Amino acid sequence: MFRNYLKIAWRNLVKNKLSTLINVLGLSIGISACMVILVFTKYESDFDSYHQRSDDIYRVVQHTEYPEETLYWNTTAYPLAEALRNDFPEIDIVTQTAGPASREFSVKNEQGEVTLYEEPYVLFADGYYLETFDAEWLAGDRNTALDNYGSVVLTEYLAKKYFGNDISNYGSVLGKTIMLNSKDPLVVSGVVKNPPGNANQRYNMLVPYEFFKENNPFFTSNWSGNYQGTTFVVLKNEKLKEKLESAIAGWKKKYLKPEDDRRISYFLQPLKEIHTETLYGSIPGGYTMPAGVLRTASLVALFILIIAIVNFVNLITAQSTSRSKEVGIRKVLGGSRFNLIFQFVLENIILISLTLGLSVLMSYFLINELNGFLSIINLKLHFGWEQIGLVLLIGGLTVLLAAIYPALVLSSFKPIPALKNMVVFKKTNGLTLRKSLIVFQFVIVQLFVIASIVVATQMNYFRNQEIGFSSDAVVTTSAPEFNKLEVYRNALLQDKDILKVSFGSGPPMGVNGYSLGTSFRTPEQTVEEGKSAEMKIGDINYLDFYDLELIAGRNFISNKNRFDEFIVNEKLLKAYNWTPQEAIGKRLAINEGEATIVGVVKDFNNHSLQYEITPCIILNWNAYQNNAFIKIADGSSRTLASVEKTWNGIFKNSVYNYEFLDDSMEKEYLVERLIFNGFTILSILAISIGCLGLLGLMSFITLRKTKEIGIRKVLGAGLLDNVTFFSKEFIFLVAIAFIIAVPLVYYAMNMWLQGFSYKVELSLWMFLSGGVITLMIALLSCSFQSVKASLADPVKSLRTE
Repeated sequence: MFRNYLKIAWRNLVKNKLSTLINVLGLSIGISACMVILVFTKYESDFDSYHQRSDDIYRVVQHTEYPEETLYWNTTAYPLAEALRNDFPEIDIVTQTAGPASREFSVKNEQGEVTLYEEPYVLFADGYYLETFDAEWLAGDRNTALDNYGSVVLTEYLAKKYFGNDISNYGSVLGKTIMLNSKDPLVVSGVVKNPPGNANQRYNMLVPYEFFKENNPFFTSNWSGNYQGTTFVVLKNEKLKEKLESAIAGWKKKYLKPEDDRRISYFLQPLKEIHTETLYGSIPGGYTMPAGVLRTASLVALFILIIAIVNFVNLITAQSTSRSKEVGIRKVLGGSRFNLIFQFVLENIILISLTLGLSVLMSYFLINELNGFLSIINLKLHFGWEQIGLVLLIGGLTVLLAAIYPALVLSSFKPIPALKNMVVFKKTNGLTLRKSLIVFQFVIVQLFVIASIVVATQMNYFRNQEIGFSSDAVVTTSAPEFNKLEVYRNALLQDKDILKVSFGSGPPMGVNGYSLGTSFRTPEQTVEEGKSAEMKIGDINYLDFYDLELIAGRNFISNKNRFDEFIVNEKLLKAYNWTPQEAIGKRLAINEGEATIVGVVKDFNNHSLQYEITPCIILNWNAYQNNAFIKIADGSSRTLASVEKTWNGIFKNSVYNYEFLDDSMEKEYLVERLIFNGFTILSILAISIGCLGLLGLMSFITLRKTKEIGIRKVLGAGLLDNVTFFSKEFIFLVAIAFIIAVPLVYYAMNMWLQGFSYKVELSLWMFLSGGVITLMIALLSCSFQSVKASLADPVKSLRTE
């Protein structure tokens, strides 16, 4: 009997090819989209959760109060860790890191050939780091690996990169030597497995913090400075957190200057919140993913799944009503209600099983594509048995909703009315329910469509907003040897396609997480009265290179080993209500020294457009001029090859890298681009599922109203009349969905836009455009079947049973 039911179920699915295809595609797209989003949100939410003591680890963060603002730092002064370790024995572990930072290395092979490498993720860490954070050791002793001043721990990625991909025994790497900056030998003391992609501190190499301390005595002994040092503590329990913060508030005066003690506060941030808390920015070398974005993404995943399941239930329920005659015949022949329920449930289980299989394949493919698309953030999503189990759970839920309910309804039909095709359905349980489901479905569809329009408009605003300086066709390279900068400049300008060259600490807009901070005040003011500012070092060509508009005073005349002149922006002048002309000749003191203002430039966006313009000071200082900016006439491979050849000819002991400034600036909008791409893709998926649902429903409705269409045509109804007849109901439902969706999407998008200093205003056209787009798509879906039915021969339609 089971075999017979299976055969009948399969024949029914094959007979109704279109409805089977629509059901399978709609539900599989919904489940796979939901799974990909959930895998992504779980990955982002689980940063650093793989550490055994992740719940006990805290990062020390710093609040620095100025008269008009408070700055929030995820880094702290380097001496802090040792002081905490000495003075607070109740803290289990205190560990100090520096970086991750970029460093150059050279490795000599067995043939004596030397190869240069630049590693962007070198982390300087003390021995306590390996007690705090877990790593899977492939070779070496974790207890002593960082004890020696000249030791180094490599990841398996670097071990293979430096010593060959065919390494079978990582122990053979121990004792080998690599050279830092071609002068400092480091001996390999350990090899660890590559850290997971969702680790806050990314590293490919661990170098002892003592080595960093020895080579940077000023930074590592300075309590007033903040130079990318990160301190972590491990507590016995969560209750110690507030007690320790309170104790540190009174203790810090032991080490800080009085003025620093008054404005600096330390707090403990749980490790599990580092990745999703945007207040402190991203950790050096990392990125943050706002908790609100992850919550929204989880809701979106749920909505997509609900659309798909609602669509599936709607279609199955609608199509099942056309099988009343089959039910009547089976009951007349002695079929029991249990047998009928079993057959219909089995049929839908087969359908859902096909869907789940396709969903797993689609999810696996989409996750691999997403990993490649977001390789810039080292994304390493994985689709495993846990996710497959969730797919099966979703399938079971769908069986309950979409299979059992129609089966119970169908099996309850009386045989005689069923044979006469006279089964009457209550509107409250049939048509009204379907209408409600369609409205719900298109509320979600329009939420996605309108949100995509708003996000796209905001991203377009970012791309087209005037930023106050020129960034077109600018190539950035490193400039590792200061005494060769003029040689490099003159050699580059020999190429007619290279128009300008300048050197400095960084471009006008802070990119790649690199920005120099300071505070400023007049010489008469106290340190406590100082205000925060961004500091940029630029040569005499810097203003001209970036087309920064000088509105008062003059440019630098020369660069100096010790700066003595400042060029400031308009924003800084507002702190003292100076006009640009009044500011010329004024003296300012910053953390690094005192100098005279000789020029004022028009405000430019010194941060990405999520943030406001802040006070900025440009210095004529030889220090930190470690980047070269090259304006090229075109981006041809010949010009880029010319830059590389020139660079390699001058800086022979360094590794060449270049980046277009526009690309660097684009990375500053990583999360926003991710949201935009996500909404775009999800809108397409939601619309696709909605259209498949409408197409299926229209197929069912036109089939049931074939005779009615024939009668209408005989009575003179034209093609447009019939299309309007079928479409007006759906137009009404989409209109209701639009009315419900508008206030919801307005609230959500208004909250999202509040996070930007530069943003578009929500306009009526955004909402109307979303509604019109959704309506047009719905009409096209409806019209396809109604046009097909209207063009049929009315005589054949009237003969239809």
